[in-house]
Amino acid sequence: MYNKWKLRIKNSRYIPKSLKIYFFREMRFLDGITKEQKGLEIGPSHSPVVPKREGYHVETLDWLDQAGLRERYKNDCVNLDAIEPVDYVWKSGSYSRLIQKSDYYDYIIASHMIEHTTDFAGFLQDCSNLLKKDGILRLAVPDKRYCFDHYRYTTSLAEVLNNAYMPNDLQSVGNVAEYYMNVVSRKGQISWKKPVLPGLDFLMKHSSRDYRFLHDKHTAMDGMRRVCENQYIDIHHYVFTPTSFALLIYDLRVLEVIDMKITHMWNTRRNEFIVTLQKTDEKAELDFRYRQRLLRARDRQNKIF
Repeated sequence: MYNKWKLRIKNSRYIPKSLKIYFFREMRFLDGITKEQKGLEIGPSHSPVVPKREGYHVETLDWLDQAGLRERYKNDCVNLDAIEPVDYVWKSGSYSRLIQKSDYYDYIIASHMIEHTTDFAGFLQDCSNLLKKDGILRLAVPDKRYCFDHYRYTTSLAEVLNNAYMPNDLQSVGNVAEYYMNVVSRKGQISWKKPVLPGLDFLMKHSSRDYRFLHDKHTAMDGMRRVCENQYIDIHHYVFTPTSFALLIYDLRVLEVIDMKITHMWNTRRNEFIVTLQKTDEKAELDFRYRQRLLRARDRQNKIF
């Protein structure tokens, strides 16, 4: 019944498109994207945003092939039939070198993936190399305030630049230890919904008693040992709020590390924000006042309870 009403609302001529986009995640993701365009979806796993079976002209990149993904998720209560053939199986290194299609795609989509990479700037530049002029990269990014990253600080410019200029496919010992020592649940959940109305967000601040750390020191020490043995550990390497993300993109553009700009950002709904970046030749100049506003907003969003 719910899905039937949802479909009616989406197809209604009487409801403004802007309102539909606000309420429906898939419409925010697909805004401006057509089935005729050439697309790449990175890490679709068992829930592709632009399924091939629905007629999208899209290629996929993932860490396992279709059979491997079905084996990986067979006990996770997910729809295995939604896992589609994988065009590029990524093990490590550059996406653009793996795919070898420069200036090819109209759009690239990645949902809850960029936080797992070990080279934020490198990921963006790989996408830029693969995109046509004015092509877009659309990302769904977890907001640390509403998930297990809650007690972690947002990623700094220093971290991103160190990873860019001294790349490593593995996380550092420090990243892994910091992750295991700080991730939490709230009332037994590892992610939770942001209130729809900003006023409610203020009224519904949670006490420290609502949060529980997920790991003990032995898990952290074991993770540190595994990294020293060159094992990859799948964690949230990077941590964001909408403003901290915008600040990183701005700083990386000013420093001429990336050639992508934010053209639109849908603020956090539930536990994620969706952002559109576009390949551009425009140079960014350092604006002290603008950057100061971003820094202040970032620090406000970094507050923990």
